[in-house]
Amino acid sequence: MQNLRKILICGITFIAVTSCSSNGSNLQQGIAAFGPEDCKPVVEQQINDTNIDRNKISKIDYLTYYISESDSGEEYNYQGWISFNSCQGNFVVDMNRSCQIIKTYPMGNCRMEDIVAQN
Repeated sequence: MQNLRKILICGITFIAVTSCSSNGSNLQQGIAAFGPEDCKPVVEQQINDTNIDRNKISKIDYLTYYISESDSGEEYNYQGWISFNSCQGNFVVDMNRSCQIIKTYPMGNCRMEDIVAQN
């Protein structure tokens, strides 16, 4: 009976811990990408997390960024390039092949204050 109680307590603790950790960063850990478009959920989440105004987005391109090519294979990352109707440039979400974000940055004359939603 005492062992059953310990197992039950451990099980409840495990469920509580795993349910508390289900935030947006787990999305990046759960994607198996076969192409840059497979990273779309991560880019969409980054748009939300960064509070980018979706009304200012004109298009999103998903690209493969080749780092190097050799006899042993290709090294590459994926990128999401977000274009806007409010500035000339992009907001880039740079990710590894598992769609984990490496860095994000604005390019051209698109400044963050030009693309985030005004509250």
